[in-house]
Amino acid sequence: MSVIERLAHKPSQAYLVVGATAPEFAKKFAQHLFCPKECEHCPHCTKLAHGTHPDFTWVSKSGKRISIDQVRDLQQKALYPPVEAPKKIYVIESVEDLSLEAANSLLKILEAPPRYLIFILLAKSTNILPTILSRCQVVKLPTPPRAQIEQSLAERGLSPQEIEYLLSITHGAMPDETALHTVKDFFAKRPQLHKQLTELSDNELWESLTEKNLFARHEATVELLRRLEHYSSAQVLSLAAALSKGDQDTIESFIQEALYWYRDRLTVHNTHAVYALETALWKLQRNANVQLLLESLLFTLRQGLHAAPA
Repeated sequence: MSVIERLAHKPSQAYLVVGATAPEFAKKFAQHLFCPKECEHCPHCTKLAHGTHPDFTWVSKSGKRISIDQVRDLQQKALYPPVEAPKKIYVIESVEDLSLEAANSLLKILEAPPRYLIFILLAKSTNILPTILSRCQVVKLPTPPRAQIEQSLAERGLSPQEIEYLLSITHGAMPDETALHTVKDFFAKRPQLHKQLTELSDNELWESLTEKNLFARHEATVELLRRLEHYSSAQVLSLAAALSKGDQDTIESFIQEALYWYRDRLTVHNTHAVYALETALWKLQRNANVQLLLESLLFTLRQGLHAAPA
């Protein structure tokens, strides 16, 4: 019995599907719930294939976030029972990108959903609001072998050096189309950008953390983390103050990039710093005092760098 068949045998009302292939899994799972034979010819299968099934809703980010209005729209539609299928299915993509208001609104319907409603939440990790996580059956998908991803990227015309860099940014996951379309141009300019970043003042570097370009933001974050080890306490406090004035996207992006960087650099030598980064995202979503949170986090990270072996 396949994973999908096992899950569909006695469906839960909410799933968190984690992994690079989560969107494909969700489509296949929804099809199996509507048509166990997956015949490809019945009204359920054909309408799903064409995106016209009245009982299937797919929610993607509106800009950088899934907004409160998108979740409210789901809540309104949830009041009505399915039209053609025995169940209604809501797939919400990139659950880690829910705004705080949207996450709290989603939580309300997850606590007491109608019996005919199934949620399939998609994420790259389980690092989401714990109250949402606790209401879902977690399905962790196997990561495609790195060799398979590398072959796919090579077929897209990327060089071995570009592939290595791209996968270091995506942390081994298959990159999205935007990253694929921009990596060649950015990789050629990377040495020049790196030189520019090292010459920036601290304040100028901190401003670079708001870069919209994924690669530029990554490079700015790495340069900042390299400097952090040598910062005085006054500089740490100034950085925390500067970061706290940014929007939540900037702060979360910095923490997430720092988490990957510290995991790679510190491994098992200082788990305290990694734990501080992992819990910082949860604390942000729980309306912690942002500047105090960042001050504590940055001092912990600086200490972790001092403790790391050379």
